[in-house]
Amino acid sequence: MDNKNIGRYEIISEIGRGGMATVYLAKDPNFEREVAIKILPRAFLHDPQFRARFKREAKTIAALEHQSIVPVYDFGEEDEQPYIVMRLMTGGSLADKLRIGKLSIDEATKIVIRIAQALDAAHAKGVIHRDIKPGNILFDQYDNAFLTDFGIARLAEGGATLTGGTILGTPAYMSPEQVQGDKEIDGRSDIYSLGIIFYHMLTGNPPYQATTPAKIMMMHVLEPVPEIRKTLPDLPIAYEKVLLNVLAKNPDDRYSTAGDFASALLSASREEDIQLISNNKTIISSSSPVSTQKHGADSVPSSLTSPPVIATASSSRTHPPSPKKSELPWLVVSIAGIGIIGAIAILAFIFVQIKKSNATPTILTPPSTIMAIVPSTVTPYPTKIQPQDVTKPSLVLTLTYTPLPASTITPAEPTSTSQPSATETVIQASIPIIGGADKIAFLNANDLWVMNVDGSELLRLTNDGATKTGLSWLPDGSAVKYVSGNCAWSANIETGRLDFITCFETGELKAFEFSPDGKQVAISLNNELYVVPYKPELLSEARYHSDLRAMSECPVLSPLKTNTNTSVPVKLMKWSANGNKLAILILANDKGRQVDLIRIIDIKNCKVQPDRIDEFPATRFKLPGYDKTPYIQRFGWDGKFLFAINSFTRNDGFGDLFLYNLDLHKAYPKINPIEGKCCYRDADFSPDSRYLIFVYQPFEAGAKAQMYYIRLGTIGTGMQYQPISLPEDFFSNPREKPQPILRPAINQ
Repeated sequence: MDNKNIGRYEIISEIGRGGMATVYLAKDPNFEREVAIKILPRAFLHDPQFRARFKREAKTIAALEHQSIVPVYDFGEEDEQPYIVMRLMTGGSLADKLRIGKLSIDEATKIVIRIAQALDAAHAKGVIHRDIKPGNILFDQYDNAFLTDFGIARLAEGGATLTGGTILGTPAYMSPEQVQGDKEIDGRSDIYSLGIIFYHMLTGNPPYQATTPAKIMMMHVLEPVPEIRKTLPDLPIAYEKVLLNVLAKNPDDRYSTAGDFASALLSASREEDIQLISNNKTIISSSSPVSTQKHGADSVPSSLTSPPVIATASSSRTHPPSPKKSELPWLVVSIAGIGIIGAIAILAFIFVQIKKSNATPTILTPPSTIMAIVPSTVTPYPTKIQPQDVTKPSLVLTLTYTPLPASTITPAEPTSTSQPSATETVIQASIPIIGGADKIAFLNANDLWVMNVDGSELLRLTNDGATKTGLSWLPDGSAVKYVSGNCAWSANIETGRLDFITCFETGELKAFEFSPDGKQVAISLNNELYVVPYKPELLSEARYHSDLRAMSECPVLSPLKTNTNTSVPVKLMKWSANGNKLAILILANDKGRQVDLIRIIDIKNCKVQPDRIDEFPATRFKLPGYDKTPYIQRFGWDGKFLFAINSFTRNDGFGDLFLYNLDLHKAYPKINPIEGKCCYRDADFSPDSRYLIFVYQPFEAGAKAQMYYIRLGTIGTGMQYQPISLPEDFFSNPREKPQPILRPAINQ
């Protein structure tokens, strides 16, 4: 490309080139961020209908908001050449990884789970990818997998000059119905392609190979599925059964959703684990292991949303949906086979081995059905840590067992440098209370942390690195709730136990918020708002929209609809202090343009359509840059009159900070507490509404973000504020989304 600019974007260098497009590294001067720009061939424009189709499809792609889909920021044409602007992914592609060699089962399964979630979200919106291949699976700097190029194949439909014919896709990964040119392919075609990729990841090569693309394509139609255990004889037979299903020639014989495929892989993993236990072998998983929680065969997988070790209690909230009746026999057999005697023997064996290797284990023994043994070189969590202690475990041993009386277990001898275990009682000094709050929970590098409001007693609650959103405290203050994937979890700050709350199989879980009294919960599922009673036993079994409708006691909020009986698209919500109102972040249409708006509705009367109390920014005030980037990622509300909101200026959500007064229906001039400078995000109010917590990132390139907790009334006085002291490596990602939340002090 000869030009140094395309649109407002400054081209830096070429990243890659293929038959469908060329990708460039570029800089967006408006947001001071690097982006990837995919330049499509001018040949697209030979189709007179292309411009209209390009805009339509580009909007569809941009609307596919999901944690496992590469975000699309912008699209347009420059010099009669169409382009799409996307988030820059710095971790390379799956094709790059496979050029180095094959992957382990755990690595391959983790990738399938991430991509399966992306496919189910897209398929729910009627979008079929049509070109699932390793080159379209990208990784961020934390090695999380993302799916890209949604709709590119669809854009090419009808353009024979691009593909040499009307059959679209990549031969090595095409489904039989794609090869045969079926016009009405559905999501099961993408699922087949994902199965081919799984085979490729395990063996190092796709299952069908030939000298020409045409021969490979016909092999998908005519050749039986290769027996993978001939290539990998040590592979458990359960995985071969999964592949036979996902690679079935007839779409009706495959898994109906990508989530079902991912769940089947998890089931295969569990069968392997049970076999290992029955053979008195140790189950070893990597630093990013697949969860060994038990799921039904058609449950939504939760390995991305759960950490390596999950201690579960006996309450109904601690497990995903119960297994089907057909699964119960092997559960009974496995439990009976292990038994108390088997558990004692296994524990004794492990202790002997650890003693031999001079490793001193820490034993986590909450009342549960999972026992974890972590090497002494790894700090168990939750525990108080110092910056130098922030490490991820390199080895986790997980065994199913029947808990023994505490008196029968001999604890390991403590070392001079040992940290308190999760079962020890730590006597602490009085926790400071500021602004009516005593604790702060937040995210760093996708893991959940908690500390006192003065920055002391920093604890790490999760260690899985999975994307998390929607942090909030449970009404009793005992745990932090978060959303990951399509599941909601709570992390207990005393024991570190993760409790499963709910997990949905269709739609996308956007938000999950408890009412102040804990009696109701507001849920945004696939951008539809439901308000239902908080009944743990029902929520733990809920899997579909219909389950929420059945639970609801408020018809006008199951889901919330407009006067024309269409659902109001809700991204997130916050409750008022008295529980009578909701502030909802909605997707609205402004003269044909999609924008974010905050709307306050009165929900105390469930028999009538909720009154709209206010809506902003809209005509209330002008948010800087809102005309170009009308996005609001989060907002703060004191539950009464004051809102905190920031503009979208740089690094995926940092901007100038504003206060909006609901009582006066007006915004104050930007407040920017730190020397009047930009940029801020995730501002929220203390329980007494007198303090403001936020994350500040200096505008200078390379500057790291810091967290502040300041008195609201001192803003604008010239007072110099000090950030909360955190380890130096925290918030090293310039696009970090810490989402700090304050816990109302329990003992005031």
